This record gives sequence, structure tokens and C-alpha cells, in this order.
Amino acid sequence: MNKEKSESKKLIPLYLQKLFLEKTDKTHYVRMPDILSYQESKNIFADRRTIYAAISLLNYTDFEIIGVQEKGYYKYHHPSRLFNTNELKFLIDSIAASKFLTEKKSKDLISKVKSLGSSFDAKSLNRNILLSKRIKSMNDKVLRNLDYIYSAIADNKQITFQYLQWNTKRKLVIKSEKLYAASPYAVSLSDDNYYLIAFDSKSNDLRHYRIDKMQSITITNTERIGKELFQSFDIVDYSRKTFHLCG
Repeated sequence: MNKEKSESKKLIPLYLQKLFLEKTDKTHYVRMPDILSYQESKNIFADRRTIYAAISLLNYTDFEIIGVQEKGYYKYHHPSRLFNTNELKFLIDSIAASKFLTEKKSKDLISKVKSLGSSFDAKSLNRNILLSKRIKSMNDKVLRNLDYIYSAIADNKQITFQYLQWNTKRKLVIKSEKLYAASPYAVSLSDDNYYLIAFDSKSNDLRHYRIDKMQSITITNTERIGKELFQSFDIVDYSRKTFHLCG
């Protein structure tokens, strides 16, 4: 066996996994001729014994492949999925409904969610969703802001940022040239809006900020303060009493 053939055979488990994810599920199977044919389409020529070894290897890594005997032959499938079809539909609908995602980002995420199902799920996952026009006018600022905020929380650091407000022409403008400083502790989603809950040293209390109105977020080298207050904080109660009044 030359080196090229030896290297290509190392790919058999990877292609096998791809085949089982795409072409099998709880009710759909492939037979050994299908498996060998798929490998040959990848320019890999293997015998049954090599395939059996690859299946054993995948099962050892908890990628379950089950063989079922039927009328003198075996058929195989990968029955389990991280998400079932109904859960994938829910995720797709939730992405489409999000007003913080651009149309391009929404389509990209929906495509990735669809790839988590088998090829047999493709038709039912084509939800024929009309992405709202408001999505086209949004950008990915909220996602970037969330990334900064979660990083600051994980690193136990304060942040600074500019905060925006609506003017009389219904345009977002900077509320104050002075930077806001806060110790971020939690993020709440209410009525399609993300809010940061943070400790404010000036008021010595918890404050909240709509994340789509935040910009120029910077993670500082200063550690967060207000931990004692947040330890007894009930985010569900706070969200229920507060965010439905916010605009």
C-alpha cells in the first residue's frame, strides 16, 4: 500500500460519519453497498472489514451506528440527533423572528441549523419564512455588544461605553459625550430587546441599559464591584417589573 492510499484510508471514519449524518436518521438506513459506493465517490476504496472497523471506532467515540438485520443483509443508521426535527423548526423560527439579525446573518444561521438535520429533514425545514423588512435595516451591533459584555463578565471586568437615546426625529443620538462606566452582571431578553444589568458606582445600585443603544464598548482593567448586591438579586422579578416599561 503506497503512502497516498494509506493516508486516504485514515479519512474513512470522517466520511462515514458525514454519510450517516446526511443519509440516515431514526427511520432511514444505508446498506453496505451504499457505504462502499459513497467511499468510492471520495476516491477511497475499502473492503467491508475496514468499514466494520471504522464503524466500531465511531461507536467507541459515542457516535452511535446501529446495524439491523433484515432478510439476509444488514442495514445501518445513526438514529440519534442533537436536535430533533421539531426543535430545529423552533430554532429556525426563532432566528427568523429576531429583529437584531441582518437578513444575511439570518439566512446564514438558518442554513447552519438546517445542516444539523439529515437530508430527509430538508423539505420540512424549508419553512418559507418571510424575513421581516425591519431585519434589513438592522446590523450585527447587538451581537458584537453581547460578545464584549459576556467577555467582561467572564473576566470579572468593568466596561465603559457610550449610550444612545431617541431624538425628536426618531434617530438614535449620543446621550452624553461622557463615557458610562459599569460593572456588568447579567443580560436579560424581554419583548425582543436585550438589556444589560450592571452595577453603577455613582448611584450605588443596579442599573439597566438597552444593549442596542450601547456603542463603543471597552473592557477595562478594573475589576467589577457590587457583587454583594447582585448575590441577592432576582433577575426574573427585576425583568418582570422593569423592562416592559422601557423603550
